[in-house]
Amino acid sequence: MNTQKMEESETIELKKSLAEVKQGLISIAAILNKHQAGTLWFGVHNDGTIAGIDAGEKTLRDLSQSIAAHIEPKIFPRITFESLQGKTCIKVAFTGKDTPYFAYGKAYIRVADEDRQLSATELKHIIL
Repeated sequence: MNTQKMEESETIELKKSLAEVKQGLISIAAILNKHQAGTLWFGVHNDGTIAGIDAGEKTLRDLSQSIAAHIEPKIFPRITFESLQGKTCIKVAFTGKDTPYFAYGKAYIRVADEDRQLSATELKHIIL
């Protein structure tokens, strides 16, 4: 059994549950705007301990639909169930080169392990 803890970083975001979908999608946009690729995990606490998640195929579809509805431009992430320490988690692996990306109509950028909303000036720099 792998007891190594996961850590949040500029390209990895950890969410304890699907109740945090909105924050997760904001992280996807922020990571894409800085690194064009990253991973979002559901079922993992911020401190890296594995919580696991109780979810089925419908959950993956709902998550995929949320991503399609709230992230612009569109991305097509790979959403899979992964077993970590014997617990089921959801891995969202994403890439995109069409910066800037927006979540819920706002642009964000990843700074260390947090997401900051971009100002109009910062957004202009990304576009140019």
